[in-house]
Amino acid sequence: MTMLSRESVNVPEEQARWMEVRGWIYQLLVDFLGRPPRMSQIAQWRRRLEHKQIIPVCQGGKRLQEYLERIPEDSLRQVCAEETEEFKRLFAGHDAKVQTCESLYRARTEGVNGFFCLTEVRDMYMDRGVVFNKISGERDDSIAMELEFMAVMSEKMLTKIHLQDSFKRQINAQINFLENHLLKWVPAFSADLRASTSSPLYLGLVELLNEFLAMDLEQLHRWRERMTEG
Repeated sequence: MTMLSRESVNVPEEQARWMEVRGWIYQLLVDFLGRPPRMSQIAQWRRRLEHKQIIPVCQGGKRLQEYLERIPEDSLRQVCAEETEEFKRLFAGHDAKVQTCESLYRARTEGVNGFFCLTEVRDMYMDRGVVFNKISGERDDSIAMELEFMAVMSEKMLTKIHLQDSFKRQINAQINFLENHLLKWVPAFSADLRASTSSPLYLGLVELLNEFLAMDLEQLHRWRERMTEG
């Protein structure tokens, strides 16, 4: 019988800090790329970014944080209305400027089998025991759902810090999802979004998205390598 390792994972300070904040970044991206912004949402994230220092050191994070901090309180309603209209123009309806679902996006740009792609995403969710409470008919392979999956996985990983084998499985699952799904289409998706908007909110988000996913994958590989060496 195989015995599970119960030895705690020794995480360096830099990686421990990343582990603490990465879930926040995934959730920020979900909140703004998954639905039109609300006043309360903008105000909430302004407070979080100011007090928690969760934005990683990257150009997109700096751009987004500076934009949110510069919005005057008495202009929040107007800014929210403008960004809501921009969200609808970019992502909603048959005239959407940017396709937000992996299978549809990659079927058009790469010629992949869209059904197979969507099924693989769903199987990955099922394998990790992740079930979403979808209230607006969201597709499982939408950018928001895929980022939400990573947010959930980041939380699950924190609960496995004292179980090396389980912790490593969580790392492997996230590396697999990033390499075989998110990073297969997010760079091209980001380029399309950048070319389609002048909104400082969405320009900051898409720059953060691109930079953060690459940084997160690098950190996950570092964790796995450290555990292998240990």
